[in-house]
Amino acid sequence: MTVKERRILSDMRQRTLFDLTQDGLIVGRKLERIFPDFDTHTFVKDVRTEMEGQTIYNVTKAIGLAFRCHLPEDYSDALAILMEFADGEVSAKPGPSPSEELQTSLRPISHFVSLYGLADFDASMDAFCKLAKYRCTRGGEIREFLINHPERCFERFREWVDDENANLRLFVCASICTRGIWQKWIGRFIPDPQPMLALLDTLKDDSDARVRDQVGTDMRDIVKDYPDEGYATLERWNRDGRSETKKIVRSALKYQLKIGDKRALKLLGLGTPAESGKAKVTLTELKPEHEVVPINDEFRFSFNLQNDTEDPQTILTHYVVSYKRPTGHITRKRYRVSQRKLRPKQRVNYEKSLFPLPSLKQYHDGKARLGWHRFELEVNGAVLGSFDFETTAEAITDTHREESH
Repeated sequence: MTVKERRILSDMRQRTLFDLTQDGLIVGRKLERIFPDFDTHTFVKDVRTEMEGQTIYNVTKAIGLAFRCHLPEDYSDALAILMEFADGEVSAKPGPSPSEELQTSLRPISHFVSLYGLADFDASMDAFCKLAKYRCTRGGEIREFLINHPERCFERFREWVDDENANLRLFVCASICTRGIWQKWIGRFIPDPQPMLALLDTLKDDSDARVRDQVGTDMRDIVKDYPDEGYATLERWNRDGRSETKKIVRSALKYQLKIGDKRALKLLGLGTPAESGKAKVTLTELKPEHEVVPINDEFRFSFNLQNDTEDPQTILTHYVVSYKRPTGHITRKRYRVSQRKLRPKQRVNYEKSLFPLPSLKQYHDGKARLGWHRFELEVNGAVLGSFDFETTAEAITDTHREESH
């Protein structure tokens, strides 16, 4: 580790401890007014202990954990104190985005409910409802409730999807996302997706764009975990012809298009690789800006596409970057460029830049794949052209580039 890296790490630790102290003091002093037995000094120490080895982003969870030892032993009594505290923090009308101060105050309550709330299901769900209206809880925090009591959760969710508060509807949508980062995947715990699909069927027509976007994300995971039910639902939705619904369907099939799933291509009217690509579209002038690319520079490339037919044609374009691992294995990563409709004989020009390259994202860990790379361009699943290029750890001046040519 370099001197600069050690200094940055030291600064991060100092900021973490400072913020912890301030957050713990603020929350603790407010709770003392409601619950005089609350020992703020010891509470802050316990939060700091919980945060050992953690990052600043885990502050609210650490506070939620520390609540357990500083509030009444009975969960329901402790939750009543925390919700009285929450009532004093919130405004009369929830907004779409909470302030940092409100999140610091209320997110720890959500973690507390998530960790210990199964002891009193109804009170905990009421707490989630309250916190969700102010966007101070996330879908992952209700996972254990959904796994242990799916029927009771879906009963509450069916009430919440009709609530006038858009944040609460968004919370329902996020709660039934079967996958996700830093949270349990619930697909294997819920064999029948129909209760989730029934909720999404209502939420896809929500007036709030955030909710509709989350529906697309949910359906993306449902198609992976329950492909038959997911595709049947998307096919039914796709028939309504509304632009909002079509946007959801495209979002839901984003990954399936990336991997060239024929069902996804057919549903979106893109055909199969055998039915499109070289026979109907001509690729010209596919080239990189430079054939040798330093790891800290943008990688730029350009190309042209020509519709060869007298009919409009929808094309889905991807690029693929391949590189060799130290073991000799070739890794091939595929990424979307765009989807667009070409007019008869229309020619379109593309200029794109990538930073960082897919193979170089872990360079700071010493895992960069330097040397040979291959770039391929796909249209509707068919590779139309390619070129090779090289990545290097050294910066390259314009003079060196000219000499290399």
